[in-house]
Amino acid sequence: MKSHIIEGLQTTILLKTYPMKKIKNIIVAIDFSVTARNAYRYAKGLAASLGAELTLVHVKEHLVIVSDVMIAPFPSDYKDLIKDMEELVAEENKATPQVNLKQEVKIEVLTGDPANALIEFSENENVDLIVIGTTGLSDVLTKLFGSISLKVSNKSLCPVILVPREAKWQTVEQILFASDFDSMNATFVNKISDFAVNIGAHIHFVNVRNYDPILEPKQKDIDWNELLVDSAFLTNKKATVYGNDTVNALKKYSDGYGIHLLAFASKHRNFWENLAHKSITENMALSTIKPLMVMHLDD
Repeated sequence: MKSHIIEGLQTTILLKTYPMKKIKNIIVAIDFSVTARNAYRYAKGLAASLGAELTLVHVKEHLVIVSDVMIAPFPSDYKDLIKDMEELVAEENKATPQVNLKQEVKIEVLTGDPANALIEFSENENVDLIVIGTTGLSDVLTKLFGSISLKVSNKSLCPVILVPREAKWQTVEQILFASDFDSMNATFVNKISDFAVNIGAHIHFVNVRNYDPILEPKQKDIDWNELLVDSAFLTNKKATVYGNDTVNALKKYSDGYGIHLLAFASKHRNFWENLAHKSITENMALSTIKPLMVMHLDD
């Protein structure tokens, strides 16, 4: 069964206003690889566009684990590590002089399991967004880092942006928000709308339906008037993807509309787990150079 898309009209809606959730604190994971450096550049550009604070985080694993996610004291070898991180920031600042942050980049060194350490640090420090690099889940050279990025995206309380190694920072003007029927709820719509309004982007709401509407009973239509009740001015486009070739349909839509960021959401992780379970996330990660943002609600 081939996938196809039914598109809606682009609209600008004036809705009720409410205290907007701004992204003020971003962390980016670094392991000194090319992939991580690229993620840093992306995070720096994003932080500058949002006026957010940026923290560079490195997780040092120990053979003897005292605590899974404790922030260890800084022995002498940590001083060298911190110096290396400071040099990385200096090098990247020199390489990207056009991107200016309002505040200096902070540096943090954690110990323990990398994914758990990043997640707990983000919770303790009220982090609004995690940025982490990925080269695709089957890349042998960075298999460990790739598995960490997927684990962080699946378990983090805050949104996570996965940045492919080939992705280059550019102003985010078009966001594709893909969700199934159950996950297309007001909470997620408000979350992604907040992000879009903060960054000045347009949203493409894409409803994913893995069935053939001609052969199977029609699902209940989404009530957009009910969903879009707690946002500011929002320019958006609506579309529905039907069929079982979701990856290609989303990639085709993304390429056709010049999407800069793909966003996925799950109420009970069902949608994202389905994407991550077999081929879809892996396929997307390996086949696209566009960053992917993951959000959860059940946490």
